Amino acid sequence: MPSVQELLAQNEKLSKEVFAPRADEVDFSRSFPRKNIQELGRTGLLGLTVPTEYGGAGGTMSDAAQALETLGHACASTAMVTLMHYCGTAVIAAKGSTALKQSLLPAVARGEHLTTLAFSETGSGGHFYMPVSEAARNGDGLRLKAQKSFVTSAGEADSYVVSTRKAGAGGPTELDLYLVAKGAEGFEVGKPFEGLGLAGNASAPMKLDDVELREQDRLGPEGSGFQTMMEVVLPNFQVGAAAVSLGIAGAAFRLSSAHVTTRKYEHAAGAPLAAIPRVQFLAAEMALELRSARAYLAETLRRAASGDPEAMLDILGIKAKAAEAAVAVASHAMTLGGGSAYGRRGGLERVFRDAQAAAVMAPATDVLKEFLGKACLGVPLF
Repeated sequence: MPSVQELLAQNEKLSKEVFAPRADEVDFSRSFPRKNIQELGRTGLLGLTVPTEYGGAGGTMSDAAQALETLGHACASTAMVTLMHYCGTAVIAAKGSTALKQSLLPAVARGEHLTTLAFSETGSGGHFYMPVSEAARNGDGLRLKAQKSFVTSAGEADSYVVSTRKAGAGGPTELDLYLVAKGAEGFEVGKPFEGLGLAGNASAPMKLDDVELREQDRLGPEGSGFQTMMEVVLPNFQVGAAAVSLGIAGAAFRLSSAHVTTRKYEHAAGAPLAAIPRVQFLAAEMALELRSARAYLAETLRRAASGDPEAMLDILGIKAKAAEAAVAVASHAMTLGGGSAYGRRGGLERVFRDAQAAAVMAPATDVLKEFLGKACLGVPLF
């Protein structure tokens, strides 16, 4: 396995030379970026965060964020698939049994296994941490009937980290997480969700119709699922989603800057659009949004790595901040791009649509601000 730095350098190269040129076609065809994911697997990038004892690179949350921002800059659909894979991998590495980790993580490290999360349900909407499904006892085993919604890589991933209330749960936070294999009996993928942006992330509902939940596939002790969501999934997802948003924002800034510096008015002695004060003002606002959000992400990562007790406040806030920055930057980019930005060539229109997704992706920006406000005021989150 290459080193973390070698993998990140390879990611930069692939993103620029391979993934970015494919991004429009992935978007236009609304197709899963299978070739991109295969490249990420072949080079070891899908194993970036797998612990070294299982053949991975042992990358940190900060390393994952760097990789995801780069991918988000090139192809947001590929970045989102990778983000959910990293989140699923983090749960398996942290909470899987020794046997499960030994059998699965080496395959993840080799790029032979793609995983994802299956949390959101039609009955709980954006409150993904509150599934309404409940495992049912069936003799000595467990079965699950659940309607999952907005599952990234649905039907494409090889395994799914599935949430459910534990059998006989006494409260809404008594949850379990299980790893369910693609193709398990009762596993069914619905019609793909055709969203405004992130058109290639294969988001679709998923039906679990009396699927067997095996003891050896439970991730963590019985009833510990909610704690795992808060301690493992939430930090990795929040930081990763923020990084993807920053990548999208960076792409919007780059594309619009290229337009205003090369587009010239013949009737104004060939002066570029960049010479117009209003254009300069908008470029400055975009730069401030992007730089402040990137600095906040760096601070969040620093606090999380140091064990700072204040880190959770930043983890709650970073996705909201980065999502709003991406929308603001992409909106200004559309203004600077003028009429050409509204055509499906050049990438700005695609980037603008991709930027909208993070604001509504659970936990949505409004929910995160509610959580952050409660945390700041000492009010219980739940």
